[in-house]
Amino acid sequence: MKINQNYVAKSPAFGAKFLHSESLKQIADYAVEHNKFDKLNQARKNIDSACLLTRLCVDTGINEKGFPFITFTRFEPKKNVNIAMSMDDYQKTKITLFESQKKENLFKFALEKIIKLSNNAPKNNMYKDVVINKK
Repeated sequence: MKINQNYVAKSPAFGAKFLHSESLKQIADYAVEHNKFDKLNQARKNIDSACLLTRLCVDTGINEKGFPFITFTRFEPKKNVNIAMSMDDYQKTKITLFESQKKENLFKFALEKIIKLSNNAPKNNMYKDVVINKK
């Protein structure tokens, strides 16, 4: 996982930023292919605008029943770190799993969950569960 090193120098991080992952790249590729990249980008901006210094890692997959799932792993800076510059400065604080109840396209399901996460952020319950709540 890589963190964009430019966020510290150019502007402070004022949102729940996404960490690079292969799953997120595949979701973005799916969004581009289906002319939904603008929705994905707007969702990212909505999620970024709310929670200070939190980072999210997205992973997707298919469970043993053949249903798609998406996990959001939340990372927060370690208590003794003033400015987080690398992944060593973060600690994993929570993993939230969302599973589909039917067989469907994995990337469509994941894209819809990211968009749902961003709707009315930070006031929606899904956002509170993934990004804000400690448990």
